[in-house]
Amino acid sequence: MIEDPRPETWEELQNGVCRLFNEIGLDAEVGKVLSTPRGKVEIDVYAVDENSVDKIRYLVECKNWLTAVPQSVVHSFTTVVHEVGGNIGYIISQKGLQAGAIDYTKNTNIIGLTYDEFQRRYFPVWYERHFVPQVGDVVDALSQYVEPINSRRERHLEQIPNDKQKEFRLLRDRYFAFGISMAFFEFPRYSPHFAVAVPGDIENLRGKLAELGEEFNFKSQYFRDLLIEIRQKVTSVTEKFNKVFGGNIFAEPGVEADRLRAG
Repeated sequence: MIEDPRPETWEELQNGVCRLFNEIGLDAEVGKVLSTPRGKVEIDVYAVDENSVDKIRYLVECKNWLTAVPQSVVHSFTTVVHEVGGNIGYIISQKGLQAGAIDYTKNTNIIGLTYDEFQRRYFPVWYERHFVPQVGDVVDALSQYVEPINSRRERHLEQIPNDKQKEFRLLRDRYFAFGISMAFFEFPRYSPHFAVAVPGDIENLRGKLAELGEEFNFKSQYFRDLLIEIRQKVTSVTEKFNKVFGGNIFAEPGVEADRLRAG
């Protein structure tokens, strides 16, 4: 899962839904006040897909209850969604909907999901639009430090003492597989043909990373935490290379031109 599917409070559930929507590219906010023929109404989470042709609008009712949501709640929410012109209405809860409520939603634009089901529904697009780019944002220097050919790196390498050159080569041998693996997260920004496959589950991805070495045996149980771990590891490894050269040699002007010539 992206994060713990059992939030302790209603606020955590509401904020989690809003955060996920924003991370996949929607314009979402909590506590949106809208007008209806009967007056003002506050929506737990309101989101608009500005990239869709019809600007699809999502309205979300969050219920962090220990019991299933009854039909009366669904009926009231259906009225609100209709009156404000919502395209899709979600009721996100911990225990789902009661049987009568489920029957009521059939052939409507109301969808009842647990927070677990909601995360699973959007996980592939979240992984593609958030997880991958977030890793890709921090891997550029590391990928250049370890790639087989890099003219800028070689020029800088010639200018540092022999002991530093040896230190660099030891680091490159140690982190070559990790750096190259992380570089794949950067490729999708250049072309959709380089899309990174969505892992079946977190154990699958953690297992592949652990094969790169003991220090890549990450412990996170949720993808959001794993993302933090990976970014921190990439940053710390990159800093080791930076220290050898006295700074990030790829933060200097002309780096992109060097890469294009090398390619």
